[in-house]
Amino acid sequence: MTEAFGRIIVPVDGSEIANKAAGKALALAQLADIKVVAMHVINVDLSIYDYPKELQLLDLLQKEGHSILDEIVTLGKEMGITVSKKLVEGHPAEEIIKEAQEDDLIVMGSKGRTGLDRLLLGSVAENVARHASCPVMIVK
Repeated sequence: MTEAFGRIIVPVDGSEIANKAAGKALALAQLADIKVVAMHVINVDLSIYDYPKELQLLDLLQKEGHSILDEIVTLGKEMGITVSKKLVEGHPAEEIIKEAQEDDLIVMGSKGRTGLDRLLLGSVAENVARHASCPVMIVK
């Protein structure tokens, strides 16, 4: 099969819907023999770096992020798919868009772990779908 996409990027946050999207992404990757990048974005205000106590929080968030990514890697191994991991800090939509290239496919859940972002900033999935330079598949 000719590769329609260079790779599939699957942003995950540990939520049920993100895990469902990861399953869909892995199934697509298996069918088309495409590389998968599992991505977790730590949404951190840079001002926390001024306070040592908050650095411990950042360490916990990084450990949680690696754990979330490891689950996707394990699921990929079970399906015979190699999944690479990417853990970054920043604004989720911006970081996902920055990672994506024109020949990628982003597969992501319709909502994350909280609805607060949607009320205050707009949906991450909506922002990615509107501004990404590549196709975006949103899983409900």
